[in-house]
Amino acid sequence: MEERVKNILTAIISSYIKTAEPVGSRTLSKSLELNLSPATIRNVMSDLVDSGYLLQPHTSAGRVPTHKAYRFYAESMVTANSIPEEIKEMIERTLGESSQDLETLLGNTTRLLADLTRFTGIVAAPRADRARLKRIEFIKVGARQVFVVLITRSNMVHNKIIETGEELNQEQLNTITSYLNGEFGNRSLMDIRSDVMARLMEEKSRYDQMLAQVVRLGKKAFELPESAALYVDGQSNLVREFQEGDTLSLLLKALEEKISIVQLLDKTLQANGVQIYIGAENGPKELQDCSIITSQYGEGSHILGALGVIGPTRMDYPRVIPIVDYTAKILSQAISHS
Repeated sequence: MEERVKNILTAIISSYIKTAEPVGSRTLSKSLELNLSPATIRNVMSDLVDSGYLLQPHTSAGRVPTHKAYRFYAESMVTANSIPEEIKEMIERTLGESSQDLETLLGNTTRLLADLTRFTGIVAAPRADRARLKRIEFIKVGARQVFVVLITRSNMVHNKIIETGEELNQEQLNTITSYLNGEFGNRSLMDIRSDVMARLMEEKSRYDQMLAQVVRLGKKAFELPESAALYVDGQSNLVREFQEGDTLSLLLKALEEKISIVQLLDKTLQANGVQIYIGAENGPKELQDCSIITSQYGEGSHILGALGVIGPTRMDYPRVIPIVDYTAKILSQAISHS
């Protein structure tokens, strides 16, 4: 695409982001410093319609960008603006409070994304299989019942009661606790479960009684939910952006059911840096009138989860991208230092 066409397309997208009104050639000729006549601009706009970058809602109306135009804008024309210092300080202050547990930290992150972008903030909690073991405890609560407390390195706590199949005293449970913490500490729960299952398949004669109990208890203790909890904030911001009833109701339903949002955030776990999903790229119909900007967060190089912002396709990408990016970095630091 030649430079003149790029400039015209970028100007149309920028204008539509600000006003949500179709952009005409005469208005554009006044705002662009290209010394181009309205007729020349009209011809370029017509070519952009033919190429699928613009739509003309009505014969006499101006043009509006398509999802293809926003993708071009996001990839080729947008460089992440340097984030204003006051916003940096707000993110650091909100997420840097050392006394926050992980659930509070993720909730505050979601609310912060919604407040700063004026769209809807989403944060997927660390998936259990990606988390690393900090400590596990077994506490006897019944003849054949044990209360399991599993704490991850990111300070997520999982509690449950399991049936042991045989009666174990607290001393035996303490021995099993010490063995598991020593053998598997700081390893991912997914790796631990795979290891335990592999040992379970081996000949039982290879184990003494204590190790056999470790394997059986470990199998049940490390059976954790595969799907991540999703934090959502700022749904009311969507009401301002989506006036059309069906679009809004479908989107709010997707946020309530969370499945399609979590699946999209799972894709982010496999990619590096900020990801931008526009329109049909989001998958389900209920998300196809949106743009979703996401990024990973983690503990050092260990990826734990993803966060992001949901808004209209005409969102201000240069403003939102650096907010998502910087929030992910500060959240990662907060988790690593907790």
